[in-house]
Amino acid sequence: MSDKWLGKLREPTPWQAPDPRPGPVVVDGLEVRLYREGDGPRLFAAVSANRDALLPWMVWVTTDHLHVDHSIFYVERMRRGVEKPDCLDFPMGIFDAKSGEQLGGTGFHRIHPEWRDAEIGYWVRGDRQRSGICTRAMGALISSGLRSAADGGWGFRRIVIQCAEANTGSRRVCERLGLRLEGRYRADRYTEPLGYHDNLAYAVLADEWDFAQNHAKPNIARP
Repeated sequence: MSDKWLGKLREPTPWQAPDPRPGPVVVDGLEVRLYREGDGPRLFAAVSANRDALLPWMVWVTTDHLHVDHSIFYVERMRRGVEKPDCLDFPMGIFDAKSGEQLGGTGFHRIHPEWRDAEIGYWVRGDRQRSGICTRAMGALISSGLRSAADGGWGFRRIVIQCAEANTGSRRVCERLGLRLEGRYRADRYTEPLGYHDNLAYAVLADEWDFAQNHAKPNIARP
């Protein structure tokens, strides 16, 4: 007996992070990019603008980035991490393209090189929510994620977004972008003080995405 058969469940040419890493994505006055040296204070200001507005879903605001030094350390750790050849986590910030103010955070996470897919998550600072920032930024980021590395993108085949069913803000971003609802997981996640709650999975494939519009092609969200 051997495990050789497992190789038949993986793509022969697994995903590798483009080198150099793709540059910033700019859309409608927003810039989505990997963290750079000096971003720590911007990140701290974004989180601190209104921590309560990020709850209950971004529970890390109760334990992380409680002091500007924490954010400076985080940015430096992430900045160094993304340059490693085997990196599979690429945190990014959402910035005002003119002022440089950080408006939120996102990135490519839970990357499966053998399937060429990645998950993205997102948050917007408490004093700038419900202004369309996230929908515009995520549409542009998905385009960059699904675009081939040869064309300056990240080269993923599939992008996934998971969110709590009760998190209406995150759900609406997925719906506005026309993503397909692929699954509902009953009582799948635990978040204090809510307890267990249902989790939704949205996704889109590269050939289902309209790169010119930063939006899924028509009707892919329908069963």
